[in-house]
Amino acid sequence: MKHPLLREKHIIPELDASNCELALKKMIDSLPDLALKGINRQKILKLLLLREQIGTTAIGQGIALPHCFSTDITSPIVAFGISPEGIAYPSLDGMPVYFIFMLILPATDEAEQMKRQILQNIKWFLCDRYLQERLRLARTATEVYQLLVPDFQHELVGGNLMA
Repeated sequence: MKHPLLREKHIIPELDASNCELALKKMIDSLPDLALKGINRQKILKLLLLREQIGTTAIGQGIALPHCFSTDITSPIVAFGISPEGIAYPSLDGMPVYFIFMLILPATDEAEQMKRQILQNIKWFLCDRYLQERLRLARTATEVYQLLVPDFQHELVGGNLMA
């Protein structure tokens, strides 16, 4: 049976961080799955920050799509954070980031194609200004989840956010 990759427990509705590194650290620290699988959180953070050094994943319009590949995992891990105040992030448009969609993928041959499909669809989906406003008003992970998951499942045909 397929299930959404984005789980309610991986949503941070009021992410409080002053910069990119702190935001990513808080998101990683909030992932219960990593602790359960014995995955080194610091190693994941380092991989994400190395990716940011290659080029920013903050694409503009208040959206960042940080991602990395890790040999420590066997299935994708997805997290979503919303910063009501905005985060100083080296974005393409120079504006703060309000929405962070983090993707950690297994280091496999298929993962690159999966990454491209997921990030392209998320980028298109999160650019919806009406959805952004609704997400900013949400105060709980449940509210955010209810806004996102039915639409993700509908928009991401082919199970790109399903496993």
